[in-house]
This record gives sequence, structure tokens and C-alpha cells, in this order.
Amino acid sequence: MPLRSTHRSGFSRLALGAVLLAGLTGCGNVVLTDGDALSRRDQFVTSDAVASESRLFIDPTLPQTVRTVRIVPTAFTEAVSGPGLTPVERRVIANAADRALCYDLSLRYDIVSSGKADLTVRSVVTRVELTNVPASSATIAASAAITVAAQVGIGFADAVGKIPVPRVPIGLGSLTIEAEALDARKRQRAAMIWAGAANSFTNQARFSAAGDAYDLAGEFGQDFGSYLATGKDPFKGELQLPTYDRVRITTLGEAPLDPDCEAFGRAPGVDGIIGDMIGLPPDWTDKGPGVSTAR
Repeated sequence: MPLRSTHRSGFSRLALGAVLLAGLTGCGNVVLTDGDALSRRDQFVTSDAVASESRLFIDPTLPQTVRTVRIVPTAFTEAVSGPGLTPVERRVIANAADRALCYDLSLRYDIVSSGKADLTVRSVVTRVELTNVPASSATIAASAAITVAAQVGIGFADAVGKIPVPRVPIGLGSLTIEAEALDARKRQRAAMIWAGAANSFTNQARFSAAGDAYDLAGEFGQDFGSYLATGKDPFKGELQLPTYDRVRITTLGEAPLDPDCEAFGRAPGVDGIIGDMIGLPPDWTDKGPGVSTAR
């Protein structure tokens, strides 16, 4: 009898997981913009992955001919600078892109914060679709309710066990950024139009309209930084486990590899991890450029 009960419980978890995966595959809208943020846009090829899409260009000689890189803080176009995001939210989103970009660039280049550089990188947020806060809050509430109920063994919660609660597939946010790298003669050596969308399973639900855009900004920074450092399409590479340095710097908030990356502050560290777990707005734990909140 105990064996049968255990088997049924395990089957219930697998069945529930299959139902959730089949029924809640929602994600936000991926939209590539075609604005005037780039100096030229006639050299692109298209690349995509799950919940993201991009147009790419890079001079294949770039990684071998560049030593120093300067990052211009990410800006917002006038179209997305109005109502919807507060100045603090825009600052934190932009800085999340710059911080991630700086880390990946520092793996190959010397980052400089002033003076001349072989390459200047600039990025512009051209589109933001905000997170639907009531829908996101419903997911956080459901997760909390199941967690509490499971502590006392209440029916459904006991069957769910450790299966994470997918987000309600309504009002998931998205982000589009146009970025380029110019050499000392103002020639475009690389460019990317990057569009990404949150999904029901891998993006953290938060009590914040800026929550998804914040997460996606970091994904953009990693993709464009990797592209500039390696010359390889970041959407085509094999999945790799994060290195020790990536975990300690981009998650735990320790000192960056290049001191000039301190201009973009440090990852929120343990405070950020806890904040994510309970759905706090990103600007509550990430203080933005030039401020370390790690402990």
C-alpha cells in the first residue's frame, strides 16, 4: 500500500507538470523596431531563438583589432521615455543592460570609462511592453498559497510538491534594444537589433511593471557583449554552464573583473535573490549605476 501511494503521488506530479507545460506556453510580444538609433542598418542578417529575435552584423576582424572599449550608458528613445516607466525604473533597466554588457566585454577587452577607445558601444531602448502587474501578482499569490498549504499537507498543494508555479500567460513584458559599436573613425563595426519577451516559465514574476524589461535588459547585455567579444552569433552557440566568475559577479554581486565596470554598480547579490523569490520590484534591491548592494 505505501508503494502504490508513493507511485501515485509521483505520477500526479509528472502529469500536472505535463499539463502545465502544454497549456501555459505564453510569452510576450517579440517586435523588432526599425528606428533611427543606428548609424546604418544595411548589413544585417537575421537570427533568433526561443522568445527572442535579432538582426546582427559584425566585422569579423573586430575581436582581433580591438583592445579598449568604452560603453556609453544605455538611453531610451523619446517614444518610451514618457508615461509607463518612472525615471528610476528606466535607470535600473538601462543599467542592467550596461552591467551585463560590461561583464562580457571585460572577458576579452580593457574597459575604459574616459578618453579614447578603439571601440565605443552605445545602446538605445526603442520599445518596452510593460508587465501586467495584476497578472504577475496572481502568480506570486498562487505560489505563496501553495507553499503555505504544502506545509500542512493540504490536498492539491501536497500533490504539486516542488513543481514551480508558471506565470499567468497574460501581460508578459517585452523589450527591444538597438545597439552598435563604432571605431575611432565613427565607422560601424558591429550592430544588433535585439527583441526579447518574457515567458511563463523562466522569467520571474514581480510586483512591478518594469520587472520583465529589467530581466530582458540583462539578457540583451549578455548577448551583445558575447557577440562583440567572440564574433559568434549568441543565438547559435551551445548551452554552457555558467563559470564561477559569472556566478560570483553577475549573481552574487562581487567585484567585476575590470574595475571600470564598477561604474555600472554590482549585481544585487543575496538581497536580489531573496527579492526575486518574493517578487519585489527590481529597483528595491538593485540600486543602479555606481552603487554596490552586495553583502
